[in-house]
Amino acid sequence: MNIKLIKEKWIKFYKRGFLTGLIVLSFICLIDQLLQNPFFFNKIDSTNFLLTISFVFFGSVFCGILSFIFLILLSFITVPKS
Repeated sequence: MNIKLIKEKWIKFYKRGFLTGLIVLSFICLIDQLLQNPFFFNKIDSTNFLLTISFVFFGSVFCGILSFIFLILLSFITVPKS
């Protein structure tokens, strides 16, 4: 197990996962709002704006956590350099 990899790179992996999730979910939400019948999100109006934004934000947090779990799996596989 490569503990050094986790110590040095956990912030980088989390930020990368969070920002990727934020960009992808925001793009999906934007495209979904242009459709006549949305697939993933409700049509945004004044009553559900915060709910939709919180779905995008919490989905991004989940993507960051997934990338951190991937880093932990990667640290099990790799061997530390001597």
